[in-house]
Amino acid sequence: MTDSLSYTLVVMGPAYGTQSAYCAYQFAQTLLSKTSHTIKNIFFYADGIYNGNKFTDPASDEFDLVSAWQALAKEYCLTLTVCVAAAQRRGVIETNLADCFQLTGLGELSASIAETDRTIQF
Repeated sequence: MTDSLSYTLVVMGPAYGTQSAYCAYQFAQTLLSKTSHTIKNIFFYADGIYNGNKFTDPASDEFDLVSAWQALAKEYCLTLTVCVAAAQRRGVIETNLADCFQLTGLGELSASIAETDRTIQF
């Protein structure tokens, strides 16, 4: 049996329009539910910050990725960090940031990468 690894995930794709954020979510969910590995931080950067916009409103027959991230964070006590500079450029500020997401700087990402065994970018 292999030792448990710790991960930092960097999500650069928006909640809708590409598959990268959904793939990141599926990876995180599978990693946490089916292995002994851990996730220290999920960092949303560039267009990935749209995953933290509480005004995202998918159609009733679409998967609600923002809510899914929130549920995953609550279930596994995850940190969902959003790059503040990327968010400001795209109009996501504290007042429209979804629950469980927090604005932070690139220093948080750098520290997380330094402290974990693996970093994966989506």
